[in-house]
Parts: sequence; C-alpha cells; structure tokens
Amino acid sequence: MGRRAQSRIANLLTYFLLGVGMLFTLIPFVWLLSSAFKTPEKIMAFPPQFIPSPITFENFRYIFEKTHFEVFFYNSFTVTAVSLTSQLFFSSLAAYGFARLRFAGRNQLFMVLLGTMMIPFQAYMIPRFMIMRTLGILDTLAAVFLPYLFGGAFYIFLLRQYYLSLPRELDEAAIMDGCNFFQVFWYILLPLTKPALYTIAVLEFLASWNSFLEPLIYLNTQSKFTVALGLSLFRYSFGSRIEWGPLMAATLLVALPCLIVCFAAQKELIGGIATTGIKG
Repeated sequence: MGRRAQSRIANLLTYFLLGVGMLFTLIPFVWLLSSAFKTPEKIMAFPPQFIPSPITFENFRYIFEKTHFEVFFYNSFTVTAVSLTSQLFFSSLAAYGFARLRFAGRNQLFMVLLGTMMIPFQAYMIPRFMIMRTLGILDTLAAVFLPYLFGGAFYIFLLRQYYLSLPRELDEAAIMDGCNFFQVFWYILLPLTKPALYTIAVLEFLASWNSFLEPLIYLNTQSKFTVALGLSLFRYSFGSRIEWGPLMAATLLVALPCLIVCFAAQKELIGGIATTGIKG
C-alpha cells in the first residue's frame, strides 16, 4: 500500500471519528430543538421522535404570554452590553500600559495580576457580596456588572501578549508625528488588535450571558432576573411537575444569541486565538 493510500485511509478514519464525536455532541441540541416544537405528549413518547409531528408553537406562546421572559432578556442584554464594553476598553488600556509603558514595578504588578486568576470565585464570593451590600446596590443589575467594569486579568494578559507581538516602531513613528501615549493606543495599536478583541468579545459575551451564580447571589426580585435565573423558574413554577415544552422552548431562545455570536465571529475568533502572541 502506497503512502498516498495510507494518507487517504488515515484521513477517512479521522473524519469518521470526528463525525461520530460531532453526532454525539449534537444529539442533545437536536433533541432540545425538536422538543421545543412538540406537544407534552410527544415529548415523553416512546420510542422518541426527533422530527416533531405535529409542529406546535404553543410552548413559545406560553413563554411570552404567561412569563416575563422578555424582561429577563432585556436584563441579560443590559448586563452583557455593559460588561462587554467595559472589558474591551479597560482591558485593552491596561494591557497597553503593561506592554508599552515603562514604569517601576511593572513586571511585579503584572505577576500579581496573573496571580488573581488562580483565586476561585468561591473564595471571594462572600466578601464581594458584603461590598455590594455596603454600596447599597444589592438586587440591582449594577451589582452583577460592577465587578467587571475595569477589565479582567485573563483578557489583559491576552491583549498584552498581542501588543508585545506588534513592532515598537509603530509607537515611535506616531510619537514623532506628535501623538501622545493615549493617541498611540487609540489610533495606532487598538485597530491592529481587532482579532484579539473579537476573541475577547465572544468569550465575554458567553460568560456574561450564561452567568448564573452571581445573579443568583445578588438578585432577589424576579423583574431583575437574567435569562439564566429565568430558566430556573421553570423547575418550580408548576407545582411538583416540570413543563418540559416551555422549558425547552425557553432554553432554545436563550441559546440562540450565543449560537449567532459564535457563528458570526467564527473566523475572527479562530484568527484571534491563532495570532495572539506568546512573547514574554
């Protein structure tokens, strides 16, 4: 058997294994999509049917007529938009300072910043709750996005590595043309970091949109709930039983923004991860 034939067999085997893995990964989502358009009897039918027959939209009508899910969506979009915008700007600004500006203790301060990534959320969950209570913003959306207004350690690290991969001659040329440090950051370097910014935008969107524990800690009023907390209500709003149809329909609606963002930024996301520098 020649090398070309061996290569083809290896490729076919690789694609087959990847296809099987993808099939097992997609089955739960396909079942979710199918159940969202089924009647309660069809959801629990055996043997299971992946293609709904008949197709019904009653589950979606129930969500918007008998729950406040549109309010949950608005709250989640508000938290996500504020967190995303703040993370992009302040993480970029802090990363620029660590990568381009020279000041005493820069490397030591950066090591301290990286050290914060090793502290689990559970370790500072109660102190953060007490801070929010002292500030008087418990049971408000501000308590959810306030800790993320000034950048995150991982995003600062990612952007710093990207800035280090850019030639310093760009800064020097801009300074010679009369730019100050902020103008160099805003007009020269920031546009060049779009791949990394796309990566951070997708990661932060997924983290903020799907966040459950923090809204659970800070929010008590249902009108302030995010979609993650709103989904949990479907487990307890129907007495001792779970209405699987509305739950599946609501879960599908919650997953759609994440799917849209990931597919829309797929190329930029892969490029941002691949081109992020590892220079120290």
